[in-house]
Amino acid sequence: MTNRPNDISHFLCRYEDLTQRLMQIDPVSYGKTRNFLNGDVTWLSPFITHGIITTRDVAEAVFKHNKSKDCYRLMYELAWREYFHRVWQRCGDDIFTDMRTPSPSNRRQIPTAILNAKTGIHAIDKEIRNLITHGFMHNHARMWTAALCCNMGDTHWLSAAKWMHYHLLDGDLASNTLSWQWVAGTFSDKRYIANQDNVNKYSQSNQQGTFLDVSYEKLATFQRPAELADTTDASMPQVIPGVPVTEMPTLSGTVAVRSIWQLNAQWRMDADHQVLFIESALHNQWPMSRHRWQFVLHWADLIPNVLIVHGTVAQLQCALQNTTIVRQDYPACNHWGESTDSRTWLYPQPQNAFRSFSQYWKQVKKHSV
Repeated sequence: MTNRPNDISHFLCRYEDLTQRLMQIDPVSYGKTRNFLNGDVTWLSPFITHGIITTRDVAEAVFKHNKSKDCYRLMYELAWREYFHRVWQRCGDDIFTDMRTPSPSNRRQIPTAILNAKTGIHAIDKEIRNLITHGFMHNHARMWTAALCCNMGDTHWLSAAKWMHYHLLDGDLASNTLSWQWVAGTFSDKRYIANQDNVNKYSQSNQQGTFLDVSYEKLATFQRPAELADTTDASMPQVIPGVPVTEMPTLSGTVAVRSIWQLNAQWRMDADHQVLFIESALHNQWPMSRHRWQFVLHWADLIPNVLIVHGTVAQLQCALQNTTIVRQDYPACNHWGESTDSRTWLYPQPQNAFRSFSQYWKQVKKHSV
């Protein structure tokens, strides 16, 4: 199992390193410590988000060396990721709106203290600095940050979710968006809150006297603290890489068209050409930080002879009109044209409808590898 990363270099590795990390996963330790900021978690999420490895790859590696009962918690958490994507499959772009309950806030600006990592909650501020500087944040800290933003800072979840997605190396459109909605109570039965005791326990700190240092009873009816009153728009500058589609060379034969969510170098290597298409409109709507693009380009460079282009879907279709296009299914790219390849899933599509994760998990858990 890898230790907590120090910087982005941990994620700019090679396939051999990923294979080794998969073999080192300790599911027992993971299950016992995953909620702690220094817990024995895998830090594999960026690679799964960008299609470099799959949830099935993780499961198969773990089951090779561990008993099934010891893998339960890890399989449960992998199921959460697939659950969010099944919801995305079913609901499409509705996941970017309030799914069940209207948000109590329409305020789109984010508390300045959160953007500047100056909330006064030391453990959370440290995690926000890691997010901005290095592109990663422990899942528990994401929940704390979202709770501060939405449920104490009175911010609508969407603008804050975009800000976090911008910085996260594993900024998954489904998982990030629906997790923020879960915390904000628009995709769950109630809003998530955490007090200082909770932060102290899982960050192994002992800070006192903060605006979170109250009981849960008081926190549930808490008014917005002064520390979160000032708000501003998040700055999310972006430089989209690649050459314009209109300047790409004329191609013939079979072209494997990839998105940034399909960076596995082994996919469709029998194709005549490999094209990583960066749709300008999509990435302008969901911008990504310099570190995030650095991660994408590192793994794209491991795809032999890949051509990286950006532009509109219409421009791409025009440029490739005399070719045979192969593409893997992915909800963000449904409008690119019909997909030819299915995604690799750990769990099958449930036979019956599911309103909650528990209903989903009840149907799929028997299918663990």
